[in-house]
Amino acid sequence: MTKPHILLINPNTSAPITETIRQLAMAEIGGQANLTAVTAPFGARYISSRMSVTIAAHAVLDAYAAAVANGGRFDAVIVACFGDPGIDALKEIVDIPVVGFADGGLIAAAALPGKFAIATIGEAWRDMLTELALRRGFGDRLAGVILIEENGRAPEVAGPRITARAKALGVERVVIGGTGLIPVLDSIAGNVGVDVVDPHRVTLHDVIRMIGDAPEPRPAAAAPSLFTGLSSALEGLLNHPYAS
Repeated sequence: MTKPHILLINPNTSAPITETIRQLAMAEIGGQANLTAVTAPFGARYISSRMSVTIAAHAVLDAYAAAVANGGRFDAVIVACFGDPGIDALKEIVDIPVVGFADGGLIAAAALPGKFAIATIGEAWRDMLTELALRRGFGDRLAGVILIEENGRAPEVAGPRITARAKALGVERVVIGGTGLIPVLDSIAGNVGVDVVDPHRVTLHDVIRMIGDAPEPRPAAAAPSLFTGLSSALEGLLNHPYAS
């Protein structure tokens, strides 16, 4: 049986982060799927503001369009950022499962009883992840966002801080997300005194299941629009949604 082909899109421009994501995916689901990992063609090396998220959303669409224009045929797409820039727009124009690390983590945490917290790096993500939880219908389940300081990623520092804040919030479960944290996430989790949801691993395994599920109904493709200044690959995709 042919393995499904999954496209992993890193919405920032850091090639080392793309490789970190690829290696995690290979370790988790490499035996079940063929994997292609691509890096955003433009934007921020580290997504940490609404401006960079907006640019990254465009870059995600462009990266997918380029992958398809270069002959790629995919069974699912993972927006590999804990924040999922561009995910809703991509869902609008493709007919395969599209998942994101933030969505995957929120769904997994909300599937269990009680409230949960999110832990990540970057002050701007506090509001953006809270807003994402609200849009996804999990606002009443999210107790708060715990910030891991840039210089506080060491497991022996981050773990106790997350534990203290989680207990103060009254939660027994924390989603710890951020692709920059992937190399140390297991060690951080080992120093956290509450249950930890790893959104990256959860999402990687979820997408395998989703490929085998019946496809969700899609709205009728929109009439072609006129665009200016886009890459030829993206313009072609937007003018012919679902054609990929």
